[in-house]
Amino acid sequence: MDTVLDLLVKIQNLDDEIKDTGAELARIPQEIAKLETQIKTREEDLKKAEDRIQELKKNYKLKELEITENEEKTSKLNTQTFAVKTNEEYRAILNEIDFIKKRNREIEDEMIGLMEEEEQLKNSIDRIRADTKEFKDITLGKIADMKKKSESLVERGKMAKAQLHDDFAKLPEDAKNLYTRIKKVRDKAVCPIVDNTCTGCFANLTHQFLNELKQRNKILLCDNCGRILVYTNSRT
Repeated sequence: MDTVLDLLVKIQNLDDEIKDTGAELARIPQEIAKLETQIKTREEDLKKAEDRIQELKKNYKLKELEITENEEKTSKLNTQTFAVKTNEEYRAILNEIDFIKKRNREIEDEMIGLMEEEEQLKNSIDRIRADTKEFKDITLGKIADMKKKSESLVERGKMAKAQLHDDFAKLPEDAKNLYTRIKKVRDKAVCPIVDNTCTGCFANLTHQFLNELKQRNKILLCDNCGRILVYTNSRT
């Protein structure tokens, strides 16, 4: 019976390893997707900064063109003042010239703002590019490590399943059926005893029951949760 009890513990450990390996494998794609999203966000932020610089240059040129057009309008209006016949027409032309000059001053202020923003972005764009590249390189390294770990976990899971299959076949038929039945209900079928307690439900065990477990001459179940209990403290 010693051999059967030790085999049950080993089978449970293999079952736990397969379960833990599967859970870890399931998390890796999610973690990789999260890291890939972080890389994408960094690259998008860099692209926004680069696009903004180009947009600022474009807007600056458009405002330069607007000022040139306004100056041409002002020149034509000045010429028209020599041809007007009434004071009212003359004042109207002067008002329009004043309006255009005021607008040009506003445009010049806007151009200064564009130049200042462009200068700030230019001063930081190299740092943003370097930070983005460094972050991407480090993160891609993490992703590569995760993919390697995933491959390792797959192999580990295969080996554990193969070992579980071999060990389970060594169990007596009644032990197989008992293990399978408890696992369906409790997930974990075999629990070692730690500090006189069932590690499945944490129920305290009586002194008499502990003595029976220590004899290791039969399969005993926890009165509280129904799991197979195995005394291992005195064994290596």
